[in-house]
Order: sequence, then structure tokens, then C-alpha cells
Amino acid sequence: MRMVLGHDKVRMAFGKALQVDRLHHAWLFYGVQGIGKATLAQQLAALAMCASPDLSNFQACGQCHSCVMLYAGSHPDYAHIELLYDDKKKKYNRDINIAQIREALDFLALSGLKSKRRVLLIDDANFMNQQAANALLKGLEEPAEGSLLLIVCHDLQRLPATIRSRCMLQACSPLNEVDMQAVLDMQGLDKSLHELAVALGQGSPGRVAILSDSKQAKALLIWQDLLHDIGKSDIGEIQKWLNKHVQDISHDLIANVVLNEAHEAMAGQTQWNTSTQVYESLVAVASWPKAVVRHSLRPAPSLMAYILQLRNALKTSV
Repeated sequence: MRMVLGHDKVRMAFGKALQVDRLHHAWLFYGVQGIGKATLAQQLAALAMCASPDLSNFQACGQCHSCVMLYAGSHPDYAHIELLYDDKKKKYNRDINIAQIREALDFLALSGLKSKRRVLLIDDANFMNQQAANALLKGLEEPAEGSLLLIVCHDLQRLPATIRSRCMLQACSPLNEVDMQAVLDMQGLDKSLHELAVALGQGSPGRVAILSDSKQAKALLIWQDLLHDIGKSDIGEIQKWLNKHVQDISHDLIANVVLNEAHEAMAGQTQWNTSTQVYESLVAVASWPKAVVRHSLRPAPSLMAYILQLRNALKTSV
């Protein structure tokens, strides 16, 4: 299992509860996507099931029979559910359904075969549909003896308050720059891309995983260069880039480049007058990825309009 950096407070809270044998039956790890929450939950599952855990550092030994089975994906007392991939449609399902949750709760109700606990990890829990959430709530209200539920959520508000109130909530923060750089090194990302990855990732290595694709990385570097001096950018080249890449590259990353370069332009001005127009333009760019989905906007033309609006706002605010 790969190492996860950061989240020391969460690991410590879990480890201390385990140390005094007062482990809550349900833990909910929440925070932005791509910061290692699921990997953290897997490591805590290993810690809870380990025969010889290191409770001074809150780590599983990695060598006992339980650890070996867990890392091999064959531990009979551990289950992991998430969004399922549909081979026919060649995409992930839209939600986690009630059948998945019921099957998982049936698993938790059984006695442990190789350990004193049954551990269930639910990843992407914010994608549970209403029926699945209702089924999970019943399991939280009447937990099976020896069961441990680890829930990973990227959007806490999409989980019903009734579920949140029955879990030990653990906020997972984005990584600091030192940990971010270390993760990028472990992932083998080219050093020349680290600066871009840190700027765009905002503490989430998963957000910039596409930079390992040389074509996407090159495209984003070109995009950054096109917007470097946003007040003098070549509109024609910006339009060409959007027409070519807007369907292939994450809209969040495209928008983040625009925002980063706009902030650089603002920071470079010795005389800067904040205006409502600038603020509204920045908000429009930041909201663009979700607006494309919610309002069925055409991606390239809509972002082009926001960039032009932002350029004009920056010019008139100096």
C-alpha cells in the first residue's frame, strides 16, 4: 500500500481511540477530492486489523498475516465499495445503489473470520442515492458488534445530516507544499512540472494527476503561457487553444490557470484599484466548470466570454 502524507491529526485521533479501545463504530473522512482520504482510510483499516500494530506511530506492522492478506486484497474481514464501472457503457455508474449498501451491511453483520473486527470502507459516499443513504442510516443506528465503518466523502453537504451526526467526523485538509512536493516525487512527475502542479493542485495531488500525461502537460503549459500577461494576451490563440483542448482537459484546471495568471497580473501592479467588475469576473471564471454542467453551456464560447470580461475589468481597474 502506498504511503499517504499529511492528515497526521486524523491518524492520531484514530490511533489514540484504538489504543484505549474506544474506537467509534463509524468514521467519516471528508475534504476535497484527490488529497489521499481513501488511502488514509485503507491505512487506518490496516491499523485496526493488524495483529502487531505500532501504536506509538499509529501504523500497521505490514508483516503480520492480517496485513499481508489486506495488502493482497484477500482479507475476509475487509470490504471496500465505491462507484462501480459499467463495462458496457465504458464509464462509472452515476451513484452508489441500495444493493451495494445492503450487501455491505450484511457483510458487517457477520462475525470476523480472521480478526475480531469486520471493516467496511465506503469510498465516494457522497454519490449514494437516497435509498442507499437510508439503508446506511439504519446500519449506523444499529451497528453490528465488532463492525467498523470507514466512510470517505468529497462533498459533506451531499450526505444527509442524519448520517453525519452518527459518525466521528474527521476533516482532511489539502496537503502543504512540502508534502505536495514529496507526493509529486513519489509519483515520478517530471521536476519541470512541479511548479505548475503545485500551483494548480492547491494541495491535491489527485487534481493534477493528468500532468503525468505528456500531451496534457504540454497543453497546460501552453495555456499558462498564453495567459501570462492576460491584458496583452493573443485572443485568437486563446480561442484556438480552447477549441482544441476544452473537451480533453479538466475544466477545473483550465479555470485555475486563468485565475492564477489573473492574480499574478494583479500582484504585479503597483497601483491597483479593486472593482466590483474584477471580482465578478473572477467569480464567473471560478464558477465556469460547474456552470457548464448545470446550465449546459458551450464550454469554449462561455469561457472565452468570461476571459474577455476579465481582461476588460483588469485594464479599467489599474
